[in-house]
Amino acid sequence: MGQRSPADPAIHIHEDLHPSTHSTTMPTSNTPSLPTFLDLPDAGKSADLAIVCAPYDLTSTYGKGADAGPRALLTASRSVETWEEETGFDLESLRYSVRWPEDITAFRQLSPEAMVRAMQTLHEQVLDAGQIGLGLGGEHSITYGQFAALKERHPDLSVVQIDAHLDLRDSYKGSRHSHACIAARFLEDGADIVQVGTRSCSREEAELIQRQGLTPYWARHITGRVAYHREILERLAGHPVFVTVDLDGFDPSVVPATGTPEPGGLTWFDVTRLLAMIGRHCTVVGADITELAPHGNSRTSEFLAARLASKMIAYFWAPGRPQS
Repeated sequence: MGQRSPADPAIHIHEDLHPSTHSTTMPTSNTPSLPTFLDLPDAGKSADLAIVCAPYDLTSTYGKGADAGPRALLTASRSVETWEEETGFDLESLRYSVRWPEDITAFRQLSPEAMVRAMQTLHEQVLDAGQIGLGLGGEHSITYGQFAALKERHPDLSVVQIDAHLDLRDSYKGSRHSHACIAARFLEDGADIVQVGTRSCSREEAELIQRQGLTPYWARHITGRVAYHREILERLAGHPVFVTVDLDGFDPSVVPATGTPEPGGLTWFDVTRLLAMIGRHCTVVGADITELAPHGNSRTSEFLAARLASKMIAYFWAPGRPQS
């Protein structure tokens, strides 16, 4: 499961210790300053929570630009209040470190297989440091590295996947680590998956969910409702949880800046009420946000993604929440 080969190149981490210049260009290994989270000082090795950036967009097949997503989210976060009004938690009380691959240009050009090995290495370092990881993508293929690192420590890990797509293809365009295959890898590694917001799939995937008795929560059945939350809690009970949010799970009227903006998606409150419920009742050991694809007029999507990150931190890891 995502094991590293001795031949894999060493993966280094860039830890930003300086205020952001908020440049509009993509960061590179030569960029002297990268955005911090919430415009707060980077806590480096003393951080409670590591924001792990994966600027990668090789396998997406429609809208491109997700490799710019992490920087855009962090830049937008400078305008997010640290006081979380719903939970009454001040996010400034936690210490954050923002981590990037040291050579971002080289990272963006890795094969999907090499990329997930690099991300697994990076997330293992985060866990070894006793930190919680919040991944930022990047296309959805980046998720497997963090999942694999967590699965080694939590064999009974369950996954909540908010997504417009099932992502259950065994292989897509020659890669088993395409963005279209992430949930297939979860299943292959023995994780129970709860899929929410689905509204598009292939025949292959439809046949798979019938064969395996999978029960995704289709967007058309759950939008505006919360009764299904009870079923989700029953499925997650007693398991550590990893939450992965593909922003195309939202309706494109809410998040237009994503690679495949499928119509008929979830609202802001559909998503946040579900995440709040999970945070109240489950132990969330890691999470990520993927598929933000900024374009010329995408401030709404970028700010929503930053606000979502702050919500997830407050819901999952504020003092008093369930902890591993």
